[in-house]
Amino acid sequence: MLIKSKIVELDDWLFIEQIPDHYMPDKPLIESRIEINRDPIQMSNFQLSTSGLFILHTKMSFAHPVHIHTEVEGEAITSQFIFYKTADSKLPYGMSRHNIRYIPSVKSIHEVQAGIEYNYFIAVISKDYYLNLIKRDSLLHRHFVEEIEKGKYVSFSKEDLMATYEMQHTISELIQSKKTGEFRRLHTESRIVELLMYQFEQYNEKLQNTTSSFNEDDIERLELARQILEQRIANPPTQRELATEVLMSESKLRKDFKEYFSVTIHDYLTRVRMERARTYLLEDKLSVYEVALLTGFGHQNNFSSAFKKYYGISPGELKM
Repeated sequence: MLIKSKIVELDDWLFIEQIPDHYMPDKPLIESRIEINRDPIQMSNFQLSTSGLFILHTKMSFAHPVHIHTEVEGEAITSQFIFYKTADSKLPYGMSRHNIRYIPSVKSIHEVQAGIEYNYFIAVISKDYYLNLIKRDSLLHRHFVEEIEKGKYVSFSKEDLMATYEMQHTISELIQSKKTGEFRRLHTESRIVELLMYQFEQYNEKLQNTTSSFNEDDIERLELARQILEQRIANPPTQRELATEVLMSESKLRKDFKEYFSVTIHDYLTRVRMERARTYLLEDKLSVYEVALLTGFGHQNNFSSAFKKYYGISPGELKM
């Protein structure tokens, strides 16, 4: 695969990457980080590549509209996420959309608006690599593989979906990993599979819920509720307070949250707290007492009990 991209207005290639199509597990990973601060662009790029795989994570904003030119030569499957937030957005983290696509070579130009903070993630996976990760006959993607075999551009989901907390967490783990060598490769590969699984799972849940419909206001309120829970795990609002804050009735919020995210508000908050706690313990090396405070548990013992119930081991055992 040949992958390259540039800002049309600057006429400079941001990157040109020649990626071997074949899956070679002993091929080393190559990482790079690039900062671009040239009027009208502020951009921070993380890139990772190996045989059959290219990953790009970009944070960018623009003083005025620009056009991004992208080329992919060779059969590729992409797991693509776009997070975006306007200056006047009520949502703490903005909005998002994602999809999985099969691209049999493409050249495209997209206009990017000014005044919007973009956070962009894409994993470009060769067809050979993809079918090593997810077997061809897997029921998870049967309809997708059938379209791939026709050799025509296709999206896994007809409509882009919104990224879940689990997806965002997996992307962060992949980008921020401090692992090296073979451990880094295994970690990267497992995170890519995990991300695809979350995308498949969400798509299938939407298929089973075809009778439900949410208008744009409903979706924005539900996304705001989710982001409030993620932001305030140390002191989360009650469900009544949350409903008031997002301008919904408490009963409607509970019902719609469960239907839209396939999890109750209480279980979602527990999941976010526990996953954040695990990161604090393993990566930030914080004490159990500190983590208990940061995740909203009044006492260390309460936190330890909740952690062991969720993971099956105590926080102290995890740190050993």
